Amino acid sequence: MLAMTVNACELEAGPNARFCRSSKGGGRTHVMENLSSYRAILANSVVFQRLGPNELDLVLAASQFIDAKPGQLLLSEGSMGDGLYIILEGEIEVFLPERAASAAHRPTPVRLNRLGLGRCFGEYGVVDDQPSSASAAALGPARLCFLPKAQFRRLLERNDHVAQIVYANLLRFLIIRLRSKDKELDLIVLDDKR
Repeated sequence: MLAMTVNACELEAGPNARFCRSSKGGGRTHVMENLSSYRAILANSVVFQRLGPNELDLVLAASQFIDAKPGQLLLSEGSMGDGLYIILEGEIEVFLPERAASAAHRPTPVRLNRLGLGRCFGEYGVVDDQPSSASAAALGPARLCFLPKAQFRRLLERNDHVAQIVYANLLRFLIIRLRSKDKELDLIVLDDKR
């Protein structure tokens, strides 16, 4: 994985900041012409909506930018997740692979979702410390904002207001997802009774 870390010093330059430092310690190696559009994507993402500009900069300062290659596996069912991903460019497919984490064999991979701009994945793992319930791979070239689990937790522990908003957002998101699954299950049960 190619990762770029946005340092707080570059974020202090404001919404038109154009550079970030390489996570390998180099100088200004990567032009970040899209930094203000990335802020806007984060501001509209399920996890970080309702955060102010300064709070979004705290998120960016704790994050890395990852450039994923087509087909690159980012999450693997049954493995511990390493953090939260927000899609900045490209698309990610969430699926259950042929070989299940339990060693069972599925006839084919099961496509669960196709995620695009502003969508997140890995959110379960930053909250519950359980293995990933699905796999995720880049469908084509993709750029992701990645917030490692330790930095995610540190950010929320040090910023009560950010924690309150993020946990409320996650709770709302997970309730919506649960209600949707309840409706799907109801449709299956009703269809079986016909």
